[in-house]
Amino acid sequence: MSLLCFIGKKMETISGRYLIALSLLSTLPCQAADGQLVRQFAEQFVLDQMTVDPTSRVEVSAGPIDDRLGLHACDGHLTARLSGSAEVRRTNSVYLRCEAEPKWDIYLPVRVRVLRPFVSVTEAAPRGTVLSEGLMSIEFMDEILLRGDTFTETAPLVGSRLKRDLRPGQPVRQNQICVVCRGDQVEIQALTGGMQIKTQGTALQDGSFGEAIRVENSRSKRVIQAVVESTGKVNVNL
Repeated sequence: MSLLCFIGKKMETISGRYLIALSLLSTLPCQAADGQLVRQFAEQFVLDQMTVDPTSRVEVSAGPIDDRLGLHACDGHLTARLSGSAEVRRTNSVYLRCEAEPKWDIYLPVRVRVLRPFVSVTEAAPRGTVLSEGLMSIEFMDEILLRGDTFTETAPLVGSRLKRDLRPGQPVRQNQICVVCRGDQVEIQALTGGMQIKTQGTALQDGSFGEAIRVENSRSKRVIQAVVESTGKVNVNL
């Protein structure tokens, strides 16, 4: 039995999660041992050890295998385990062992990158630009590089204004926008005794989501502290 045939069998016996990969492999001819198939087996093994946010993307890449090693088709069980650690890291060493005679084993490096989603702009946007759905897109970046307060959805940002220039590929960050900007007319929502009271006011400060800003009540002219809820809306707890 070739390594290709064996991997298909192994995937079927380990878990139903391999059935998709098995269906892809089954269209290939059963030939001699193929280093690419060994690499794919190692990559799939690493993926199966991970729990990843469904909104993220994962890139797994096994290192090359020297053809001079002459790995034969594994007619027995091909096993895999992480070397030196029970947890998947960015750089891993996977120990692969063929139990069929003559037995062989190999340590294969496998690199992992987790890409997280973030909101960016589709074109260069100068300071003061009002964000719209058409001006925003969802991009992905290595989680190691994606730091600070970013956003994963465009809808809440519609109507926000940029406080600095932004280029495509740069994340929209909490401190780069005002959801409510100084001078904006806002709806003040006050909660008291289980009742909700609404009135109009003027923002006296820039504010982003969850930030407290000063707002002037348009009727009473009283200046109050209110928390930014969304574009054009602030909350006050009485």
